[in-house]
Amino acid sequence: MKKVTIIGCGNAGLIHASKLIEKGYEVSLLKTSSSSNASFYNTIVAEQGYQVKDTTTNKVFFVRPHLITRDVKTAVDFADVIIVMTTTLQHESVARLIAPYVRDGQIIALCPGYMGSLLFRKYINKDVTYCEWETTAYNGRIMDDSYVKITFYNPRNAISVMPNSRSREVLDIFSKMFDNTHYLRKNILESAIHNPNMMVHTIGMLFSASRIEYSKGEFWMYREAFTDSVVNVINNFDKQKNAVLEAYGCEPLNYFDAAKWRNEKSETIDAMESFRRFADSSNKGPMHLNHRYLLEDVPMGLCLFSSLGRIAGVDTSIADSIATLASALLDKDLVSSGRTLDKMLDRAEREITVKDIMDIIS
Repeated sequence: MKKVTIIGCGNAGLIHASKLIEKGYEVSLLKTSSSSNASFYNTIVAEQGYQVKDTTTNKVFFVRPHLITRDVKTAVDFADVIIVMTTTLQHESVARLIAPYVRDGQIIALCPGYMGSLLFRKYINKDVTYCEWETTAYNGRIMDDSYVKITFYNPRNAISVMPNSRSREVLDIFSKMFDNTHYLRKNILESAIHNPNMMVHTIGMLFSASRIEYSKGEFWMYREAFTDSVVNVINNFDKQKNAVLEAYGCEPLNYFDAAKWRNEKSETIDAMESFRRFADSSNKGPMHLNHRYLLEDVPMGLCLFSSLGRIAGVDTSIADSIATLASALLDKDLVSSGRTLDKMLDRAEREITVKDIMDIIS
């Protein structure tokens, strides 16, 4: 059984750590940020663990990680598998932080990925296998700095592996860790574009901006934002998304069909009905516009998508427009700091071809 270090002590990190510990894995938690969830981190250090309320199984239990630390070397040395569950905004800083201690043979999984493996590859000169997820296996959040609540379980979770030759080996490892993880995407590009947050977070926030500000905390995005006209925006974005996928040799997939595939045990349910059911189970929020739904998913998701489109010569005007308007909405330049292929590959975008990218990620 593999030893696992999870980097990130936020909602996703603590939820997935708890499910691994429940299964009998030795898990270490590495905290890399100084302020985010600091109070709860101090509590779990003092108590050497934390309480979990899993509404997907109706279980309440206390978990004790093998190690809860800020010591990077110790946490990286411990692991056979490193799962990075920080925001994608932190990928470059995390890659720099762990690079001196990574060893040959380790697996580094990014959840979510947004092709961040290319950033880690820049800083880590070891024989490492990368794995990317398009979304989390479980959803939930830290409640009142006192316990972790798991609210949703995705019946299907797809991953991708770089290099592709190790895909089956890595899938076997993760399918033992998480019961829903039995599926492979073709490559990390496909996983990145199938990340649902790139579309639904950014569109939902942009078209609900005045409602979010006016409601002063009484806003439920998944229940309120996606009216018929906003769904039209998603569907038209979807056409451009699928054109980019096809340009890179990947299969097109409708956003709502993909959501149904992840969220429902039965695939016979109507895709929109599935989306509405998910909305009914979702949490309240966002409470303000300076939120990761824009601050992360615009520069890390939309900018990456636009970069892929430019290289392939495919129209990404809807993503471009959302990124421009989101920047204006927040009065922040979210585009210039965005994730693009030229930055990750240290080459001018005009010199990068579709074949170059596919050769690297295959």
